Amino acid sequence: MKRFALLILCLVAFATPALALNGVGDISAYADDQGNDCNILAPGGGGLLHVYVVHKFQPGDEGTYCRFKGVWPTGLTFFSFSVGPYVSIGNFATDISVAYGTCQTTTVTVGDALFQTVTASPTCSYFDLIAADGQATPLATRCDFGEFEVGVGQGIVNPDGTCQCTIATEPTSWGKVKALYR
Repeated sequence: MKRFALLILCLVAFATPALALNGVGDISAYADDQGNDCNILAPGGGGLLHVYVVHKFQPGDEGTYCRFKGVWPTGLTFFSFSVGPYVSIGNFATDISVAYGTCQTTTVTVGDALFQTVTASPTCSYFDLIAADGQATPLATRCDFGEFEVGVGQGIVNPDGTCQCTIATEPTSWGKVKALYR
């Protein structure tokens, strides 16, 4: 029994950092600047579209910067990526790094990607944030300046009810999980 308990303790101790992706949160593309809606509606032919990159943190997560590139569906022409009060280096389409200036532990609107819609984007197409050119994964830095892989989700452009976007997970409790099965 003691060996079993020790084995479980070791598994939990070593598995927890891997599951949390080293405590740097995750980034995704959203229709709003707070990261509440990952269903992005692109007007057909001639309209402007804002897509927001949002860095979300779970309790205990922290970060000072992120590095990635954006990949968007056909029908959109990229104009600019504005980072507000933050500092950025690079190009949104190939390799962009955004530094927050201070240690962040709550939701951060990393930036606003502005597009012109040329033609209608296909239904259920994806807006992804992926590894920057020359990198293996999208990255973020913790407040102790350790650089780690950051989790990413997908925004869905022109959803039609048959597709779902993948959003950053919300904090929960064991009681909330159990309630799902009652």
